[in-house]
Amino acid sequence: MFVDSLVDRLAEHPGQRMRFLSRDGSTLVRTYAEIHDDARRLMTELRDSGLGAGDLVGVLGPNSYEWILADLALLALGCVPVAIPAENRHDPAEIGALVGTYRLAALLVTRALPGEAGLPAATAILSDRPVKLDPVRHADAPALPPGVRTIAFSSGTAGTQKGLLLTDDGIANTVELSARAWQVTPDDDIAIVMPYSNFQQRYLTYLAIWTGCAATVVPPEIMFQAFKTVEPTIILGPPSFFELLHNRVMAAAPAERMDKGRGWLSMYGSRVRLMYTGSAPVPPAMVTLFQELGAPLYELYGSTEIGWIAMNVPGQARVGSAGRPVDGITVELGDDGEVVVRAERPQVVGYVYEGVDTQDAVFLPDGRIATGDLGVLEDGFLRLTGRKKNVIITRSGVKINPAELEADIERAFPGVRAMVALPDGAALLACVVWMEDAGKAADIEAYIKRRNAGREPSHRIATTLVRLAEELTVESGLLTRNFKIDRGAVARAVWGSGDR
Repeated sequence: MFVDSLVDRLAEHPGQRMRFLSRDGSTLVRTYAEIHDDARRLMTELRDSGLGAGDLVGVLGPNSYEWILADLALLALGCVPVAIPAENRHDPAEIGALVGTYRLAALLVTRALPGEAGLPAATAILSDRPVKLDPVRHADAPALPPGVRTIAFSSGTAGTQKGLLLTDDGIANTVELSARAWQVTPDDDIAIVMPYSNFQQRYLTYLAIWTGCAATVVPPEIMFQAFKTVEPTIILGPPSFFELLHNRVMAAAPAERMDKGRGWLSMYGSRVRLMYTGSAPVPPAMVTLFQELGAPLYELYGSTEIGWIAMNVPGQARVGSAGRPVDGITVELGDDGEVVVRAERPQVVGYVYEGVDTQDAVFLPDGRIATGDLGVLEDGFLRLTGRKKNVIITRSGVKINPAELEADIERAFPGVRAMVALPDGAALLACVVWMEDAGKAADIEAYIKRRNAGREPSHRIATTLVRLAEELTVESGLLTRNFKIDRGAVARAVWGSGDR
């Protein structure tokens, strides 16, 4: 089994290391030999506490050495880690209730909680070693399909999450494919920025262990300061990771924009050789600008259900596309333009806990998987055009893809951090635009008015709101933990109930 062997794999590169940076600037460094020994000790403690193969064990907390150590130890024991997306929870009663909510045998919390209140016996805090707990056996614990080795959760851009059943073979395929496509070597250092409860960050750590390269875990709040020092070679992230530099360059005088001597790219460090972005709409102008500056920024496309679907790589890339389908993936387009995928080794076999009612609409009877994304194929490259669930249908039956309206404004105003088009009443559209400088609100409104004149009435934007980009945070609820816009949260924040 692939994931079971990760702890042993650490011993094959004993001198390699992982770094864990904190918000206060402190750094914890562990060699692979030390991680191997620490994981073995934790495995013994967990086994002595009564945990074993097949047990569902939750892992909860912000990114830390303890988080990935628990994950690796549980996988090696044959347990099924359940990555709970609740990094900022602190209330012991609420945390303790998770054992029952997800029918867990045990719950591992990565850091001490404030206050003196105790936790249930099935819960252990990893800063308090050795681990001692009393597992719970639930008669109604979910029965997992063969091959399932861990459970993660989607980010819930529509306000709901899905519990994802990830398989050993699917995880192995994603790691192997990445290692080949990116030509990962022991000289590489992969940046880990988003939460470990997001499966992509765990898989990137597995990739580092499997290939024997380094990994550096960086809090998003300090990543630009940290990148200059830790010098990663591979960076994956949503467009927001790269928009800051794009906006800085565009705000500069025209004569200075393409001046490579200004060190525009220094904020990512001097060793970076691959930069990938996806998971949200990627402005082609941003990718073009980066490549003109000499940065190796490429777009790629995947989902937790499938793994990587399409990818641009050096020498085979097209700006504005998500790349060509990767090995083992066949992409088809439905009658409505939905991207439907046939995967030889899909990463997920179904849903659990949440989202089960949508499973049959995603995992189709003939083995295909419906992504919910809209796209077109152009000379073998896949270009994404929006999300099927975001399509707005008017009373007269007209279908409007808001991504097209959003992209139009983002192209015209490079300083736009994000833009969302929403229904405003029964037959009107509204848009919310976030900018670093709201002083251009009048310019945006004038531009939309001009564009409205050339559009069908159904596609005209009746209301425009310009807001400051600083409110786009995970803490505000407008961004998911994957830094995607939560459209439902935007509608509630702007319109109150979300209805007008």
